[in-house]
Amino acid sequence: MLDEVIEGQSLTAIEGIICGVGPGSFTGLRVATGVAQGLAWSLNVPVIPFCSLMSQALAVHYENEAKEGYLLSTIEAQTGQFYWRLFDCREGAFHPVSEPSLGVSEYLVAKVAECGAHSLHIVGSAATLVRHLLDSTLPQQTEVSPVVRPRASAALQYVCENPGLCPSLAAEALQPLYVQTDIGWKKLAEQPRRA
Repeated sequence: MLDEVIEGQSLTAIEGIICGVGPGSFTGLRVATGVAQGLAWSLNVPVIPFCSLMSQALAVHYENEAKEGYLLSTIEAQTGQFYWRLFDCREGAFHPVSEPSLGVSEYLVAKVAECGAHSLHIVGSAATLVRHLLDSTLPQQTEVSPVVRPRASAALQYVCENPGLCPSLAAEALQPLYVQTDIGWKKLAEQPRRA
């Protein structure tokens, strides 16, 4: 995969690494940050953590510059839940209006209500589920794109265009973005005894 990404160039040509830190699957986030840290340490380059929901939203924003309104980026969670983050894309702008969050909550309903009469574009692997769950509260102009996924090229373009908004870190400071802190598994000693 690395060979494909660097397209025949030497690893020493890398000046920095942008790493998708989540939210997302626990294992995927650990692999991504582990590979980014290993490369950054060995090459002595900085890393830039990047929100997966933002990367996904940017992929749509860059391809649909003429669209005005709000963009709700979603990713399915393994627990039957979903991660989400809302972005304002009015008047050519692009900025987050929420932090990455988990599931349906009063906070999500309030944020969607703030969209008012503006259009809303729901993207990502949980887009259809979110539309179903929020159906009665969604703006009349709501579009759903469930096949959109986070895109590295969108993150790279944003970092290059907005270097002041994307601070770099030393490799050892890179951490996954865990939105879901209440995990469902328990150690054997914590599980109830079976008869």
